Amino acid sequence: MRRLLIYIIGVALAVTACDIERSDNGDLDGLWQLAAVDTLDGGGTTDMRDSQIVWGVQGSLLETRVASSQDGDEVIVFRFSRVGDELILTAPYISLREQGDIPVEDASLLNRFGITRLEQHFKVLQLSGSHMQLQSDALRLHFHKY
Repeated sequence: MRRLLIYIIGVALAVTACDIERSDNGDLDGLWQLAAVDTLDGGGTTDMRDSQIVWGVQGSLLETRVASSQDGDEVIVFRFSRVGDELILTAPYISLREQGDIPVEDASLLNRFGITRLEQHFKVLQLSGSHMQLQSDALRLHFHKY
């Protein structure tokens, strides 16, 4: 009986010691390349593949960056939430790993990433393991997953 009790306690400790971080983001998690941007009011489309702009999603953070840049000011990190078919980006910070993070106060710094506001709401039009389309009030963003 004592051996059984020790065995049960040992298994319980082993299971609780393994704290695996989980994400409920499904297909949203991963690295996304911004492939095209449609302007809704003008009807134009811009091919963005050569810009090397990527969005990385994991947990409750979304990171935007220019993949070819080593420059710290090229990385902006957001908190995000997803409710139904809406993706909400909030609290943008310029990520300067060595110096710390600086809150973004000017939304124009976000424009190159397809984001026009400090708190940006997107409607998720399409999300699969390889493609994503997001739409704000002014833009439709097309992404391909790496």
